[in-house]
Amino acid sequence: MYTLQSLELLLKSLGFDKLKSISSKKIAVLVNSNRVKALEDIQKALKGSRYDSTPSSESSIGKVIVDGFAILAKPASKQGAASAGVENELIVVNTINNIAKTGPVNVVFKGKNKDFVVMGCVEARSVGADTTGRKKADIQLRDVKNNYYPISIKKDDAETWESADSYFSAEAKKIIQKAINEKKAKLISENTYFKIEPNIAVKATEQEKKEVVFGSDLENKGCIITKTFSSSSFKQEEDTLIIECTHIITALTDVKDDKDVYFLIRNDKTRKSIKEYPGIRVLAAYKKRINQNVVILSR
Repeated sequence: MYTLQSLELLLKSLGFDKLKSISSKKIAVLVNSNRVKALEDIQKALKGSRYDSTPSSESSIGKVIVDGFAILAKPASKQGAASAGVENELIVVNTINNIAKTGPVNVVFKGKNKDFVVMGCVEARSVGADTTGRKKADIQLRDVKNNYYPISIKKDDAETWESADSYFSAEAKKIIQKAINEKKAKLISENTYFKIEPNIAVKATEQEKKEVVFGSDLENKGCIITKTFSSSSFKQEEDTLIIECTHIITALTDVKDDKDVYFLIRNDKTRKSIKEYPGIRVLAAYKKRINQNVVILSR
């Protein structure tokens, strides 16, 4: 049976020098490397432990559970490559580049609904910082013929397509006014900002859906893949790298059910994108994000 003290000693012996005690039954290792791999390494080293990768409010990548203790992996720094899902992209980029060092590799993103294949890939790189002109790609693959394949990556627990404050603010203003006129919502003044009650939403048109999902760069040569990656997501078979994914989108017909696009108009007192109604923001959200407390309006 482990104690908190024995776990701390064991984790330090594994090279995790920075630890954070969260409670008497919970501890976090602080790392700047890939956090999923850190938890996988810990699980392998601790007898009787298991890695529960289910995302939760305490950790988006899950935790290792042993003898009633929970071990989390937190970023030592929230700056740069450790922030906002970027490490989920880096595990793909780094895995491809490590294999491509010895020559081109055929990359097969294998989803439950379809595959996306890049033959003779020689390089992968992160491009998520470049969002000019509504670019959506998080990574970009290059093949032996210098063709580029832009790919957007969504985690399994993702609920939004984008922050649509700029894209949808003019239309959102009309929808708010319509909701108030029809007495389906009301605005409450909080002096410097407004609150809307309840939250409201509208279904995206086909054109809006296309622009929100594919942006300016993903259609035709790219795709959107859904997966929270771990080392077990990758399998190399000779000169082919198979990357297991939950879902792949290459056409609008793939954007359905829980992933369908709605514009959610909700409260956020820090936002001023709708000039007339500061304090209200717009998200292009998955259908699964539109819960029973949200009023869906027709257009």
